[in-house]
Amino acid sequence: MGRNSPSGRPGADKLKSVPRTSRRIALPLLILVLAFASAQDGPFGNTWPSSEAAVLSSGCSSASTPQPPSSLLLDGRERPFITRIPASYRPGEPHDLVVAFHGRTNPNSQVQGYYDLDEGLPDALIVYPSALRFQSGFRWSDPGDPADALRDYELFDRLVSHFAAHYCLDLDRIFVVGHSLGASFANSLACFRGEVIRAVASVAGGIAATDCDGGTAALVMHHREDALVPISLGLRVVAAFVTANDLPPDPVPESRPELAALGCVRYGPDSANPVIWCEHDFATTRGGRYYPHDWPEAADEAIARFFGDLP
Repeated sequence: MGRNSPSGRPGADKLKSVPRTSRRIALPLLILVLAFASAQDGPFGNTWPSSEAAVLSSGCSSASTPQPPSSLLLDGRERPFITRIPASYRPGEPHDLVVAFHGRTNPNSQVQGYYDLDEGLPDALIVYPSALRFQSGFRWSDPGDPADALRDYELFDRLVSHFAAHYCLDLDRIFVVGHSLGASFANSLACFRGEVIRAVASVAGGIAATDCDGGTAALVMHHREDALVPISLGLRVVAAFVTANDLPPDPVPESRPELAALGCVRYGPDSANPVIWCEHDFATTRGGRYYPHDWPEAADEAIARFFGDLP
């Protein structure tokens, strides 16, 4: 299903898909390059997606559902991750892939609990990677990394390569999600992986650069009183994706109830790659504390609606 085709979720009829546009060629070529490099030191062997420019991953030819590993070896270090294979997964039927990044202080196991993506996206294959420890928290990059080559972009590339090879994925429906530092990383990753990532959904994040590739839709949520990540940084994210997707500068109010609940507006209402800006007022934690940097409870419903509506 291309960027300009009618909206709808992937189905078994995609098994008959034919070669796609140049955007879809990019991911299999990237996978082949990563496969050659990582087959030397990774735990996944050398079975990788083919170079066909098709919407389906090569894992769609598998008749079984393999048990996912718990880590991969990258640059000599084990990188753990948590995988949620949906109960609805069936070999040969394409599924969405969602990669969800945690923030500076909360590990992947904790954000799996409060993102609520497992419930909000019941049919998606969801991967929760772990960043490397740094001092008292985590970090997705090294000091001095250029904006277009942060250290853990390669981690994302390797994860996509593995799951595309071993599971049936719709390569037109690869998504990233993040909160706080994880949101900044997800936004930055989407900025430079427009040929791979269908959409990003982020809460309270910034972005490493603003000269982004086009083709990635964005849902950007931010509380107006966030003191840890100022709202000006969220507006910078919006501006970057609006420019990259060549959208009109004036948004329209969001009519979808899951998004309207967060005060969202939409740039490019008729675009296949819209940008949704949500300046929300959810600031009460589940424990009753005022904390405007928190993940709003309504975020999972907004993300599910946003991803589900994309063509």
